[in-house]
Amino acid sequence: MKTQRVISLSLGLVFIIMFLSSGVLYFIPDRRVTDWSAWSFLFLDKQQWDNLHINLGILFLVLLVWHIYYNWKPIKNYLKEKKKLVLFTKEFNFSLLLVSLFMVGTIWMIFPLSFLVNVGNGIKAFNALERGNPPFAYAEEATLRDYAILTGVSHDQLVENLQREGIKFEERETIKKVAEQNNLTPESLSRMIETKYLKRVLPSDLPVGIAHKSLGSLESSYKMDLERFIKHLKSYDIKAESEMTFKRVAKENHLHPATLYNMLLASQIKTKE
Repeated sequence: MKTQRVISLSLGLVFIIMFLSSGVLYFIPDRRVTDWSAWSFLFLDKQQWDNLHINLGILFLVLLVWHIYYNWKPIKNYLKEKKKLVLFTKEFNFSLLLVSLFMVGTIWMIFPLSFLVNVGNGIKAFNALERGNPPFAYAEEATLRDYAILTGVSHDQLVENLQREGIKFEERETIKKVAEQNNLTPESLSRMIETKYLKRVLPSDLPVGIAHKSLGSLESSYKMDLERFIKHLKSYDIKAESEMTFKRVAKENHLHPATLYNMLLASQIKTKE
């Protein structure tokens, strides 16, 4: 068995798998969404793809150093001009310029590299919207009682709804465990219960995933008066309609999302007066 062949073939295989993992990580949303929706691809979840990409990257670097060691003579020839060793040859300078342009363009978000980044972010946002966002971080790891407290719903009503739907569960089990036992994802279990029976109270802090939700969908998910909210915004010359997303309203009116959400909370306080 020849070591050089093993190294070259291993580099090729690792590159192919890393190319695949890079594509997967480019398209899928972050872990808070994938864990909530029980996402997987080729039987691997988001965390496993992350781990695979990192460890294969380390293996790739080790194999690359080894490859350079065995091929040092031809590499030195690439750096020679007129049989003299010169680091900054025309070929090296061009390679350095190419890599530097990609690095600087990515860091400073210069077109067309910014376009590639934005496309990836757009796809991730779309996937997050399609799959649904958890009501709070690591919601799938919360027990039923903690879930009820943190989402502002009645624990007794939540239990009653689970029983009504024929869901098997134990009080101390997590949302993830209950979902797995009933062949559901945490997101589908939450949506099945809440959209059918419950509306959460508005949390005091900006909810996770609110950016890509329309104002109309917020009203269907939370106990709020959308008409009062829109009127409240109009009193400040802020344009908003029910079909507009929360992010769009904030962006078009030059508002920070937290500021807009505080205005939402303020409008609902007035409703109670």
